[in-house]
Amino acid sequence: MRYFGLEAWLLFDFRGRNPIATALTKLRQLPTRRWFCLIPTEGEPRWLVPRMERDFFAEMPGTFIDYGSRSELLEGLKNLLKDVRTVAAEYSPHAELPTVSFMDAGTFELVKGMGVEIVSSADLVHWLFGRVDEEGLTLHRQAATKLVKIKDEAFGFIVDRLVSGQRVTEWDVVEFILQRFSEEGLTTDHAPIVAVMGNSVSPHYFPSPKRSVQIGWGDFVLLDIFAKVADNPKAVYADITWCAYTGSTVPPRFEEQFAIVKEARDAAVEFLKERVERGEPVRGFEVDDVARKVIALHGRTSDFIHRTGHSLGTEVHGLGVNLDNYETHDTRLLVPGTLVTIEPGVYGPEIGTRTEINVAIHEGHVEITTLPLQEEIFPLL
Repeated sequence: MRYFGLEAWLLFDFRGRNPIATALTKLRQLPTRRWFCLIPTEGEPRWLVPRMERDFFAEMPGTFIDYGSRSELLEGLKNLLKDVRTVAAEYSPHAELPTVSFMDAGTFELVKGMGVEIVSSADLVHWLFGRVDEEGLTLHRQAATKLVKIKDEAFGFIVDRLVSGQRVTEWDVVEFILQRFSEEGLTTDHAPIVAVMGNSVSPHYFPSPKRSVQIGWGDFVLLDIFAKVADNPKAVYADITWCAYTGSTVPPRFEEQFAIVKEARDAAVEFLKERVERGEPVRGFEVDDVARKVIALHGRTSDFIHRTGHSLGTEVHGLGVNLDNYETHDTRLLVPGTLVTIEPGVYGPEIGTRTEINVAIHEGHVEITTLPLQEEIFPLL
């Protein structure tokens, strides 16, 4: 809180609607009534909790005010905030960051009506829940190494089927990847993306047993796979995307489109490295702007239809900073411990191209954890 120049953090929750508050407090039982906790930069936490559920907070540090009636709630909140001018809360101006927008409008009005300015806790949330420690990063690197190997094996599986004259579909490849995940001690919360030709134009196309296209010779194939080490609560996801072609000579029109996203990826990486190495602050939306500018210079602005990257954590889309000035406006700082994807894409008219890598922010340098980089569409023969 001192790092971000904040006076206090006001946690608020009602029946688990604020996952940030529930994750931070880890109450042994979820209250059925509203509660507040004011965490000042100096001193102990101060709580306003329902009297009939006061016992739920028995293990929490700090001082307590309890309430029964609504009038007591209002009076208690006044006392809680009486010496405070500004609080951070799970709020995002104009709902720019839905991942931290958990304080409802009525509670916002209530707190603000007591003469308190509310600012976003977004940077605090990233600091606490969006960063990866050394153990998590080690587990992430393990998963990344295995993903790169399984990616190669999946492309090999496609070629083996084609060469032997066997039928192979997108779903066959998904099942192969999931089987390899299991054998390598990896787990995922969702099946991977295997998208052939026109299906790759949809960034989140997921095949299924009932919706799956056969792969043939001369096809473009996009593979997006993500997983983490199984049976470890601290395991952190890795997430990569590669593009291939089932032939020996990739059509120039495919290569030209891939070259655009490769250029955007490399520009984003270089910008990030320069800022971090110079010790200058860098925010999520700024990296997105760099990648988007490259794609715009090639006249494909309208074909880049998602953010440049997302936070990685114990969930594949973590609570931390995203590289985004398209879907949202992410002003959070990429502080040491940040782990994100960089994955610009250009979609249509014939295929969708994307390259996805993972980068970790350290003090003074940036680490790409998913080497090697893809430099061109991978010909499978």
